[in-house]
Amino acid sequence: MRAKPLILLLVVAAIAGYSAYRLTRPGSRPAIEVGREVPGFSVQDQTGRAVELSNYRGKLVFLNFWATGCEECIDEMAELELIQKAFKDRKFQMLPISVDGNWQAVNTFYRDYNLTLPAFIDPEHRISDLYNVEKYPETFLIDASGRLIQHLIGPKLWADPHILGHLDSMIRQQEN
Repeated sequence: MRAKPLILLLVVAAIAGYSAYRLTRPGSRPAIEVGREVPGFSVQDQTGRAVELSNYRGKLVFLNFWATGCEECIDEMAELELIQKAFKDRKFQMLPISVDGNWQAVNTFYRDYNLTLPAFIDPEHRISDLYNVEKYPETFLIDASGRLIQHLIGPKLWADPHILGHLDSMIRQQEN
């Protein structure tokens, strides 16, 4: 007879614990709102040089979270390379941040796909958690003053002429 109340108590506690977990895990927090200032961060490049997001004030920042094992990320990377080449001499900064655990995986990926994009890693998911990233690839377009212009989840056809035109327009706004 005493087992039923104990089992009921355990079930209720398990449900409450699971609900609390879902509310506090990184992906359950609301995303950064368009128009709001984005959180600052520092990330190291492969040489160990610290790069601050604030270093790129005055430019359109293309912040992209990705992983080497993500098929959609692989498909998207060639187009990110094209964007980098098209806008590299403008007020534009590409910040692709891999959530892989080490540089070896990223270096191999860059070599295999002939990428020249800047490379950064977030092995502890510190930055991706700060941005509430839930799915790879995930992209944040940040204006010259550090405010979020656009938040895009999933792969995009970045080399599409309409999208390139849209990016060019956003860059021109930063240049004025």
